[in-house]
Amino acid sequence: MSEPFALLWSRKSNGFHIEPLARACESGMRFFQGNIENDYLLLFTGSSDECSSKADELRRVCDERAVVRALYGPHEDPI
Repeated sequence: MSEPFALLWSRKSNGFHIEPLARACESGMRFFQGNIENDYLLLFTGSSDECSSKADELRRVCDERAVVRALYGPHEDPI
């Protein structure tokens, strides 16, 4: 079986990052232990190709958000 990968999304850069799932978990634990904010959210796990396909599928949403940001400026969550 091939190594599982993680598809991560950055709200700040409005982009995706794919890395081995084990590395994503290690990174998440470092952020947790240091009580540090992390902009990257885990969206999907699968093979590298599956993560790339999912990123391609979701990229339209990122493109639409970029247009909205350009027109109206960045949006901050009220939470």
